[in-house]
Amino acid sequence: MKIKNLFKVFLLVAVTAIFSCSSSDDSSDGNGNGNGNGSGATSITITPNVLFADFNTAFSFTVKTNDGTDVTSESTILVGGSEITGSTFTPATTGEHLVNATYDGLTSSNVTITVLPVLVSIDIAPNESQVAIGETIEYTVMGTDNDGNTNNVTSAATIMIDDAAAAFGNKHIANAVGTVQAYATLSDMTSSTVDVEVVSNSTLGLGSYGQKALIEDYTGTWCGWCPRVSYGIELVEEATDDAVVVAVHNDNEMGNNFVNQLSGTFNPGGSYPTAIVNRTTEWTYPEPNNVNQITNLASGTSDVGLSVNSLVNGSHISVSVSAGFAQSTPGAKLVVFVLESGLVYSQENYTEYYGGEDVISDFVHNHVLRYSLTDVIGDAIPAGDTAANSVYNASFDMTLPNGTVTIPSNLEIVAMVVGSNNQLINAQAAHIGEHVAFE
Repeated sequence: MKIKNLFKVFLLVAVTAIFSCSSSDDSSDGNGNGNGNGSGATSITITPNVLFADFNTAFSFTVKTNDGTDVTSESTILVGGSEITGSTFTPATTGEHLVNATYDGLTSSNVTITVLPVLVSIDIAPNESQVAIGETIEYTVMGTDNDGNTNNVTSAATIMIDDAAAAFGNKHIANAVGTVQAYATLSDMTSSTVDVEVVSNSTLGLGSYGQKALIEDYTGTWCGWCPRVSYGIELVEEATDDAVVVAVHNDNEMGNNFVNQLSGTFNPGGSYPTAIVNRTTEWTYPEPNNVNQITNLASGTSDVGLSVNSLVNGSHISVSVSAGFAQSTPGAKLVVFVLESGLVYSQENYTEYYGGEDVISDFVHNHVLRYSLTDVIGDAIPAGDTAANSVYNASFDMTLPNGTVTIPSNLEIVAMVVGSNNQLINAQAAHIGEHVAFE
């Protein structure tokens, strides 16, 4: 009995000794952690300060264990498989670079950093090296990066024209004979200066010019019979491209002092609607039935023609008008209007047009007189500029008063030459930003 008990004690001691010896197994760190690296970590991660950076920018990296311990200073960091010194690195090339780290026998997953090319220089170029007065110079700015690639950076650059920031982005209307100098800036870079020669446009005048007709429509939103003339104008515009329309509104929505001045001269009786043609006669009633009265006038040739060009930036406009004279035209005057289309207001309607509605809601009013850059009756053109084969140039650069326009991109420039008797000689219309040459 005692022998059996002694055997059980011996067996227990032996088993205990066997398990005690197993703690020195290779998978143990001697502290019971069982990971073999002495730190207790089972994985590491590497994190860059940014994933994308411009060329010549240093990246910095942080290495942490799975329990959040920062082991950056004890890790080896590799970029593209090559060890770097410390934890910061400035790549020598653009593009993607693979980064990982090792620490105490552990290796992180790869992280991709991307080095972006950066501009190192910019160049500016005009669309033409020589232009005539009244033509638009358009500049393009190209940037070259450190890899030698080029990109159009015009929208990001500032263009300086004759040492002043361009008011209309990358465009400029040449208004005088001479040289226009321009350069571009972007960040800390400055391009070289380029010159454009501006020559006289006197040689662009023609022997004769296409004749346009003018309709000045005296109207108002309160005027129930006025839609009759509006409808007649729509028929005219379908029949010809050679009719110029000005809507002179005597109402609260679109009225202004220029309307009052015109009405006092050409519609002194205050009759509405009244449509004056070529500043001489009324459009015969009913206007929609007499479209040919306008189309007949908008035909043939004239001794005087007009070219119109313009730019807009918000309420800031630049307008260039040239009047060409094939024959001497003493006493000629220039009129330049700023119109706006697409204005929406309710319109009284007593007519059968537009569905016969008593009030036409959301009626679209076009060619509305907003501002006059000259006297509404006309500014005198110097006698020397109205001689045969002469070209007279006028330019206007201004910021329109607050509230003058609603949508600047809907503006239109109308220019006309009238005689000493105030009657129309010829007219021209151009959408804002459009250059209409002599024709």
